[in-house]
Amino acid sequence: MIQLCTLVLNEIEWLDSLYKQHRDWPELASWVFVESADRVYAETNPEMVTGAGLSVDGTSEYLQSIANQDSRVTYIPYGFSGHVNPDQGKCESRNQYLNIAEQVKPEFLFILDADEFYTYDDQYDIIVTMRGLPRSTGFTFRHRHPWCPPSMAGQSPFTFEVTGGFWDIPHTRGWRWEPGLRYNKNHNTPENFNGVGLDKNIATLYQSKNTPECIHMAFASSLKTRHAKHKYYAARGEGKTDHRGWYVESRTAFETWEIGDILPRGAQVVKYSGEIPECFQ
Repeated sequence: MIQLCTLVLNEIEWLDSLYKQHRDWPELASWVFVESADRVYAETNPEMVTGAGLSVDGTSEYLQSIANQDSRVTYIPYGFSGHVNPDQGKCESRNQYLNIAEQVKPEFLFILDADEFYTYDDQYDIIVTMRGLPRSTGFTFRHRHPWCPPSMAGQSPFTFEVTGGFWDIPHTRGWRWEPGLRYNKNHNTPENFNGVGLDKNIATLYQSKNTPECIHMAFASSLKTRHAKHKYYAARGEGKTDHRGWYVESRTAFETWEIGDILPRGAQVVKYSGEIPECFQ
C-alpha cells in the first residue's frame, strides 16, 4: 500500500497530466496534495502568491475538483510555510502529508512533485523494488530530465534531455513509512520519532537501464514558472554561504541556453532516449 505525497504551488501546467498518469498507481491508498507557499518564495515572487499563501493560476480549483471526485485524494490548502532556516521552509508544509499518513498507515510514502512522471510499468516496478528491499528505509531512483528551454519553444519536450553535472544529483523519493515521521531539519529527509533521519539505509537504484526512473519535466516548463523558482532558490541562500553556487548557475542556464552553450560541471544536452509517459503520448 502506498501514499503519494505532492507539494504544489502554481502547478496548473502539469496537474491534469499528473493526475491522469498516476491515479491508477498500483496499491494507491492515498494521494495527498499540500498547496503551500514557502515564505521566501512569496517574498521573492509576490505576484505569484495569494494573500493566503496559495496559487494564482487555478491550481487550487483543480485540486478541489479532483478531491471532490476521488475519495483517495486529500487536498490541503495549507498556505504559508516557514522555518528558522530559510533553506528549509518546506518542512512545515511537508509535515502535513505525514499527518495524513498517520491515519492511512501506508507501507510506503512516495514523494511525487507536480512535474515528475512515471510510466505505468515503472509505477508497478517501484512497488516491487521497494518491497524487495526490506532493510532499506529510503529509495533513490534515476531522474531523467527532458530539456526544452525557451530557445527551443515549439519542439517536442522529448527531443532532447540534459545529463551530467547538476542533473545527475540523486533524489530520494521513496520512503518506508513508520509512525512518528517528521521533517524537522531537512525538507528532503524525514526523521523518525527518535529524530534519526531515514537516510542511513538508502537503496540507490539507478545504475541499471532497467530500473524504474522519473521523467522530470521541470526543464520543459514555462519560462514564467521556472524563472520564479530560480529566483526563489537564490533568495533562500543557495550558493551564498555553501558550495552550491553552481546549482543556481545550472538552473538559471535554462532561461537563456541556446545550442552550443556550455553548461556547468560537464553537463550536456543530448538526444532524448528515455520512455515517454503515457499521458504525453
